[in-house]
Amino acid sequence: MDSFSGGGSWTKIPNLLVENGTRDQHSDALVNELNTHFDKCQQLLNSISSSINAKAVMVDGEKRKLDERYQLLNQRRELIGNYRNSVKKVSQVSHNCFSFLSKE
Repeated sequence: MDSFSGGGSWTKIPNLLVENGTRDQHSDALVNELNTHFDKCQQLLNSISSSINAKAVMVDGEKRKLDERYQLLNQRRELIGNYRNSVKKVSQVSHNCFSFLSKE
């Protein structure tokens, strides 16, 4: 565990405030105040972490939607290209037919 998550050097603070083997009320009050601040900071960090995770999920969802839109756009481009080629072929066939008929 690191020094900020319930273990490590943070738990040693009460032991540092002991004089001659006994704790006084002032030291206990300081330890309680520090613990309260630590708990609030821990809650804030947990909240930030949850928020970051939620935003990451949102970003992943938006990225997926964007990828799907690019796929649809590429499909449309391909369909438009196929349509153009079909129109060109029909136009050439029509032109050839008119040329043939006008020669007769």
